[in-house]
Amino acid sequence: MNDLARALDASSYEWLMSQHPAIAEALDKEVREGATPTQIKRAVLSHTQRLELALRCEQAARWLVGE
Repeated sequence: MNDLARALDASSYEWLMSQHPAIAEALDKEVREGATPTQIKRAVLSHTQRLELALRCEQAARWLVGE
């Protein structure tokens, strides 16, 4: 199921790019600076209390780091 998981993670990144480009750009920067997908999820959830957005950001971050 690695291919499916990777495709789903890529889809989350593409969704962020089309719906919330500023979040996608900030996410990319955080990942480049060493943040893990789990850290991203926790930060988004803590800041917004929006679980769906936090999970989508975690998936997109996983895609960016190639997990």
